[in-house]
Order: sequence, then C-alpha cells, then structure tokens
Amino acid sequence: MTQPRTPTDPTSHYVYGRIILDLTDRLNATESFEKAAQFVDHILEPTDGLLERLAEFFEAVAEKAKESEADDGFDLHDDLQEAAATVRALGEDLHVAVDRLKVLAPPRHHGRRHSTADAAGRRSPGFPSPSGSSHGPSTGRSR
Repeated sequence: MTQPRTPTDPTSHYVYGRIILDLTDRLNATESFEKAAQFVDHILEPTDGLLERLAEFFEAVAEKAKESEADDGFDLHDDLQEAAATVRALGEDLHVAVDRLKVLAPPRHHGRRHSTADAAGRRSPGFPSPSGSSHGPSTGRSR
C-alpha cells in the first residue's frame, strides 16, 4: 500500500513520519477520550510504545557512530545516547497521560445498552505498522 503524499513529503519517502501523522489525524477525529487514550498508548506504552522504540533506535545509531572510531563518531555517540535518555525521560514524565485521558470521559450510566458505535470505539485503534500488521495497545501499564 502506498502512503499518501503530503506537501512536505511529495515522494512519500518518510513512511514512519506519515504513520505518526495518520495516528495524529485519527486522534484529532475521535470524540472519545477512551479512544484517544488508546492512540496515546501507542506512543507512551513503556515497553512497546513509540517513545521506547525511538530511544532504542537512538541507542543503535549511537553504537553505529562509535564503530567509526573517529573523534566525531564518539561525539555523535554521546549526543545520541543523550537523545535516547531524553526520549525515555519524556515517556517517564508522561507515563500517566493515558490513564488521565481515560478519566476525562463522562461516567457511563448503568443499564444503558451499548450501540455498535460504542463497541467500535472500545476496539483497538488498529494502528498499522509499516509492514501492515495491526496490534492494539497493551492492556497493562508497568509504571
């Protein structure tokens, strides 16, 4: 499946940025705090969320830079390790954002029948990975 073009990426080269843009669009379109929390969980989940994976990516690039054994490679290694730590700190600072979003939802009334739309709103957002597989957010918070 070809990713749509954007004015800043007319060749659709930056697929991962586009995936996050799609997630942002879906978040903006939802009227449910529960659904919004599911989208945010894809970013903030402490073991499998985007921030943790981004920190791991920076660490891998840092190790690759160090392989050059050049002075600038070691400096770049340090900068990228610091970036990884900053991304992880951001996740730690926001670790309760998902739960805080969920409690913003109005209380549900007991005995109310749930419509099909309500049930669809509780499903996983089905946010695709670049390979096309779909995984819902984790159910457990480890922090």
